Amino acid sequence: MGATVIRGSQYYFLTVNFCLGTTLFVLIQSLVQAGGRDAWLIPLWGGAAGVLFALLWIWLCRLYPGMSLAQIALSALGRPLGTAVATLYFLYFSVIAGFVLRNLSDFLTGTILPRTPGPVFHVMFLIVASYAAAHGVETIARLNQLLTPLLAFPFWFVILLASVNWDWTRFAPAFRPESLAGVFRFSGILGFPFLEPVALLMIFPFVGGKTGRALVAGIATAAASISLTVFAIIGSLGVERSAKLTYPIYSLVQEVAVNDVFINIQSVISIILLTLIFIKLQVLYYAAFETLRQTFRPVKRWPLLLGVSMVMAGMAPSIFENSIQNWEWSKKYTFIHDAIFGLGIPALLIAVTLIRLAAGNRPGAGRGARAGGGARSAGKGARSGSGTRPETGG
Repeated sequence: MGATVIRGSQYYFLTVNFCLGTTLFVLIQSLVQAGGRDAWLIPLWGGAAGVLFALLWIWLCRLYPGMSLAQIALSALGRPLGTAVATLYFLYFSVIAGFVLRNLSDFLTGTILPRTPGPVFHVMFLIVASYAAAHGVETIARLNQLLTPLLAFPFWFVILLASVNWDWTRFAPAFRPESLAGVFRFSGILGFPFLEPVALLMIFPFVGGKTGRALVAGIATAAASISLTVFAIIGSLGVERSAKLTYPIYSLVQEVAVNDVFINIQSVISIILLTLIFIKLQVLYYAAFETLRQTFRPVKRWPLLLGVSMVMAGMAPSIFENSIQNWEWSKKYTFIHDAIFGLGIPALLIAVTLIRLAAGNRPGAGRGARAGGGARSAGKGARSGSGTRPETGG
């Protein structure tokens, strides 16, 4: 196992905030439209599936102790095929980051800063993300752990304040067959957000303690948080209004009557949402950067940082044309797209490993030691900010 860089609790908070990320302000409307009064059930069954996905990822990581997802691909498939798979994962992380950046700029231009061009926000956030990635995962995890209490308490406090408009009749009639059918037909919840945490496998080797438990608990906590948020929005706004609002959670807090002398609720919720989005972007940026670094092992890191930033900045403006197109993509293709990288490739790597085990070839023997050493050296590099290159099995 690679040297410990972050604790299990830090990994848990990273998982929770990564799953919440953009979910709280771009998915709520789709959930209400699909499930109606029972929409709060969708995150629960989606989270249960996400836990099963996490068990598959944990199984894969335990077959290759001390290795990240990119290193596992290189070790299991060899250098040519492993490099191709690692490159696909880099593109996958970059595409998700493109969605995150575009959702971020759409939210800001649609609510707070309508005259600011979207690419300005993309570049600003990418500069900060590249700086944090250059300092390693320990910096990212510590920052996330520090911010989590500052995000959680104000968020749930605002939701509690908004409950003054609560009406239980907005949930009636509940559990009707047609609404439950809509709940379980919404397969997009499986891809976004519960297959995307496969990016966290790039951090898996640097976690001490019960890493698997932290990943599973983080996904389960995020699912419960999304469900409670949807429940609160339906109870306070109703299904009809929530289904028509682009950002229901933002509209919810706008109706909270609090004296502006003490607090501006809209500003508070905006800062919380933006911080959650940045945390998700930061993890994706780090995963994409480390995938390239561990695969190609360059002498200098700044060209990779620049390249990752350029790819993500280029994807964000062109990833979709409008919110309707984004909604159609989420409804029809999200699960299929994410399942390739969150289920298909990990299952392939496990199958290849089991075949090799059956043939008497122990995976990671020799190569696993080199990869583990790479994790340790990368961990030291993360703490010191050095450009140490991790070793990978070929």
